[in-house]
Amino acid sequence: MVLDMTTCHEFAKTAARWDRFWRGEHPEPLIGSVLPRAGVAQVAKPSTYALGPELDPAAFADQAVRWAETHEFLGASIPFVYLEFAADQFSTFLGMDLTFISADQGGWPIHLYEDCPLADIHIEFRPSGKWWDLIAGLAAAIQQRGGDRIMIASPTLVANLDCLVALRGAQTVLMDLVDSPDEIKRILGEITDVHGQILAAFSDLLEYPTRGSINRHGMYSTQPINVVQCDFSCMISPTMFDEFVLPCLRDEFARFGGGEYHLDGADSLRHLVSLCSLEDLHLIQWVAGAGDTKGDWSDLYRKIDSLGKGQIRSGSRQQLDQWARELTAGRLFWSGLHGDRNTVEQALADYGC
Repeated sequence: MVLDMTTCHEFAKTAARWDRFWRGEHPEPLIGSVLPRAGVAQVAKPSTYALGPELDPAAFADQAVRWAETHEFLGASIPFVYLEFAADQFSTFLGMDLTFISADQGGWPIHLYEDCPLADIHIEFRPSGKWWDLIAGLAAAIQQRGGDRIMIASPTLVANLDCLVALRGAQTVLMDLVDSPDEIKRILGEITDVHGQILAAFSDLLEYPTRGSINRHGMYSTQPINVVQCDFSCMISPTMFDEFVLPCLRDEFARFGGGEYHLDGADSLRHLVSLCSLEDLHLIQWVAGAGDTKGDWSDLYRKIDSLGKGQIRSGSRQQLDQWARELTAGRLFWSGLHGDRNTVEQALADYGC
């Protein structure tokens, strides 16, 4: 793949850096920065969350390309748009629908199997449903308008227990885990299978074999990539996590060229050591979540590093320098370097980006 040089300078070198990063062969941090292009009127990046499912695909595609053309993508940054209308978008490809309560919030799941006996639940990918058709049509509009000037990040493939919660409801699933563990494992196996099918469908739709892929955080790979997560882990014990979730995560990570985990909320930290036992988990994004009163998570960053995993971070040049010195596990992606153009360009030069 060769991206238009007006939107991504020396893309081949950037792609090669990302591949070395995922192989653990890029000792310095990768730094990404998106800056306004001088001398042109700026166009904002369009958001499917902000516009909602009634958006105009042609207008969205046009704005996406104009955003890419009016900005510079420095270091490890690559122009992309993220096609998702809800955190549980993955489950809409299994027949679930969404409801939209307020603008900019994204959709909320309408539990498809809330009152259904577990024995009657069978998970199947439905590629002809309205949500798949909407996203596929939007992707086609962007591809037609943008060509090689912009990439497309698929929805986050939120599988495992998070998917079942979207389909059934959290309280119901908590009871199911106690009352019917074998049925839950059967359904989780089916969810894991369709995870692979949906990934393959997006590989075809977005041309991963020739273009590579990018996730919602702007991390690129010449192989498939996404973000793995289980936010529901905050509500279960380490024993349940290891029994029900860890096997699913292992299978999910095995499908990706780069393994990023979204770790959300202080109650999820009880699972950190188990998570870091997964060989194909390369990097963790920590999000403190609602109600965070601690603020400084430096000790956690050091613990993740001691467990051998990389991290995605952002902040000032001073913070970048501090953590580049302290963190030794590798695979540090500084996704947003704060500062003016001189600050960014100097950091890129100093770290060989």
